[in-house]
Order: sequence, then structure tokens, then C-alpha cells
Amino acid sequence: MSTNQTSFVKLNFDNIELLLESKDSIGTVAMLSESVLKASAKPKGPARTRQPNAATSMEVLKRKTTEALMRQRSVIDARMLQTVLPMWDDDNRGVPNPLIRSGLFSVRNTEKREYLPKLHIASLSNYNVSYTGQDLQQDDLTVWMSLINLARNQPMSDSVLFTGYQLIKDMGWRMHSDSYRRAKQSIERLKVTGIEISTNNSESAYSGSLIREYAWTASDDKGNARWMVRFEPTVSMLFMEDTTTLLEWETRKSIGTRATLALFLHSFYSSHRDPIPFKVEKLYELCRSGDSLSSFRRNIKNALTKLVDVGFLTMFVVKDDTVHVQKKLRPKLIRAK
Repeated sequence: MSTNQTSFVKLNFDNIELLLESKDSIGTVAMLSESVLKASAKPKGPARTRQPNAATSMEVLKRKTTEALMRQRSVIDARMLQTVLPMWDDDNRGVPNPLIRSGLFSVRNTEKREYLPKLHIASLSNYNVSYTGQDLQQDDLTVWMSLINLARNQPMSDSVLFTGYQLIKDMGWRMHSDSYRRAKQSIERLKVTGIEISTNNSESAYSGSLIREYAWTASDDKGNARWMVRFEPTVSMLFMEDTTTLLEWETRKSIGTRATLALFLHSFYSSHRDPIPFKVEKLYELCRSGDSLSSFRRNIKNALTKLVDVGFLTMFVVKDDTVHVQKKLRPKLIRAK
């Protein structure tokens, strides 16, 4: 893990505030406050025998809790993804594993998106993912990755300014009014989302939207019209060195927008150094395919062939309804100094 990486602890401040507001909890608060006071107090001669008043202790705890919350938020707001993942560049882009080891971004390719209320998303066993919003598909993941790449060199709380042309070109989409419309609709979908991601051991979690806000008529320092998005600063908590995959962007672009199953498998297998065999039925569940399982069995062979054609895989075998793949050996990325 990088020495300049900051470790964050998510405090349950809502529970603390509820505790502070509860009349029946004054005794408990007093004990908590007293421990805070003892831990932070400097020796000043003989210990005093007077016990702190419960109301005073409660105010001290509330003040210290608020200060800790403000410090934590300040650090998160100022966090820069490039600092956490110095090997991230335009060719190798960071994406959190929970987003590509689950069916959050499905392989469906439909114009009309179904609304999904509090849907439990299939994922690998070490992640729990819940989602509320319009169905997200692989084009939405492409848009989000392109936007988060623009934000990697600045504090997470800052707005990201760009042009529609810049976004479409970066994603490799056709320069057409339809592409601009699709990109705008995708950003709007990503804004109106409710996502909860946690690990099974509950050591880390994220709850929020993939995009906090957007605007189509923002202005840059020179007064030029720009598109603008702003991310939830806490989304940076998903980007840890051991839970983030550096995805080859040019390979994803070369797969094309229509080969959605190949796009999913490319990102999924990219998150595994040495991919283990997976049952076809498990991959079917993970990618949230809208096809029948029998159709999926045919489609997955075409998708894997596509990944061989673009040079991501050297070979694959589907035997006993189990998929075995071998990735092309890639040179190790050199960490920036």
C-alpha cells in the first residue's frame, strides 16, 4: 500500500447525535464525555475531585464529535485519486472492484430503462451491493469511468468542467448528436441513484450517489460554456489500492459499445490477477443478462472470442458448463515517484 495513502474510519455520527438527544442516556453520555475529557486533558497538578456536570460533558462530547466530523470531511473533500493510485493514467484507469465484480452495470442494451427500487445486486461473496434507480448498463459505466478520470488530479469536492465533445471523443463514441444525447441521459441516470456497498466484514462501506450534481451551462475561468459534474467526495472511499482495478481503456474502447457482455467480462476478469474458473450460471447471474440461460451459453462464447480478438485473452475453454480463461501477460505498471 502506498505510503501517502490515507486510511479513513467512518464514524457513525448519526447514532452519536441520537445518543446526545436522548434524555435517558445522560448517564451514558457523561461516562463517554468523561473518557474523552481524560484522554484529551493535560496534567495540571493534583487531580480534581469534582466530577464533570452531565450537561457540560454532553456539550463537550458534542463539540468534539462535530470537530472530528469536520476534520474527516475536510480530508475526504481534499482527497485526490491520483495520489492514492499513482499508476493511474489515461491508458490504465481506476475502477472500484465492487462496481465490476457485481451486476450493478448490467449487460442489457435497451433504450428504455426499468426503475429498480432497492434491488439487491448479485456480486461476488465479499461484497454486498444494493441499488435504487434506473437500470444501469455498460454505457453508463463507460461514462462514469471517463468522468472520474477527469477528476483524478483534483480534490474530490471540486467541480469537473469539460465539453461534450471531449467526453464523446474520450469514450470513442461516434461524433453524432445521438451520442451527446446518450451521454446526457447517462449522466442524469448516474445522478439519480442510491447505492449501498459494503464488505461482508463491514470494515468499509459506501452509501450515496455516483454523481452528486451536474449542469450543462457551466462556465470555466475564461467564460467558455462547459458541462459540469461534481462527485460525492466520499465516493473516493471506494478507491483503495487493494480494492481498485486499473482497467485498460483502449481495450475497452476497441471492444465497442454493442458487445456489452464482452465489456462486462473484460472488466470482470481485469479485476482478477489469475482468473479462477467460473460456472456459466454464476457469470449469468453476475452480469444480470436479460437473455435466457440457454441463449447466454451461446453468447458468452462469442464474447470470449471477442476478448481473444482484441488481445485481452490468449485462450478460453468452456467445459462442463465452466468457463476457464487465460489472460495475456501484461507488463507491470511502474509506480510514479
